[in-house]
Amino acid sequence: MEINLESLIKDLAVKAGSFVKSKAGDMSYRQIMRRGSTDVSRRIDLEVEDIIIRGIEEEGLRAMINTEERGVVRVGDGEPNYTFIIDPLDGSLNFVLGIPFYSISIAVGKYGKALRFNDLTDGVVYYVDKDSLYYGGLGGFDVKGDDLGDLSGDIDRPVVSMYLEPDADDKLISGLRSVYERFGRFKIRSLGAASLEMIMASMGRFLAFMDLRSRLRIFDIAGAYVVSRAMGANAYALSGRELGDELVSMDRRYSVVVSRRVDFVREFLGALGVQ
Repeated sequence: MEINLESLIKDLAVKAGSFVKSKAGDMSYRQIMRRGSTDVSRRIDLEVEDIIIRGIEEEGLRAMINTEERGVVRVGDGEPNYTFIIDPLDGSLNFVLGIPFYSISIAVGKYGKALRFNDLTDGVVYYVDKDSLYYGGLGGFDVKGDDLGDLSGDIDRPVVSMYLEPDADDKLISGLRSVYERFGRFKIRSLGAASLEMIMASMGRFLAFMDLRSRLRIFDIAGAYVVSRAMGANAYALSGRELGDELVSMDRRYSVVVSRRVDFVREFLGALGVQ
């Protein structure tokens, strides 16, 4: 069954986002329902995930859905046609804290047993509080509800979104020092929603997004990766491989660097000895 994937995932993201907005003042949706080794599942995460899964089911699709909260969910009978990757609420801690920076992410591609990021054809990131929708597909990208435009004249120094553990090894620190000195002694921000921060880097508002902790999962980055690819940004794993060449795996944790400046990425990876 063929379907307009762009329209589907845009509609699902906005519908789920409307639900999140409606529950922003309901304290019960902040409740932790399940605890993992590094993450927790809140009521808001679980219910938003249900909305997206039901939306895919209602289209009558045969699909494998990789979900953050429930693992792999299969819908429809027979061999799947599509693989979906969904993050019901990236930045759910921000939601709990009343910080208006969180998003819904969905990525989709034709079903395959050895799927790589480059096999994902369509992706969407919905910035809930701002009602801004960022879509990427094989035909390009589309942005709605974001009218900030070019901010380069209003920023005194470049901004890098960065996540780094306190016990990072010396090679990482040395690589960071190298790009810090070369690229304008940038300001550092950690805003708590990787998908949105990847989007900001892909649009050139941030010099780069860097998560160097080997903690990102496919749900955190799949939708934003597809959008970043459509925007012409450079996305790499710390192995030095383009992120698009990496296998999509629920078992893996990723470290990534995303920037429109390929010289920034090459300088940093070169300092690590991987490019």
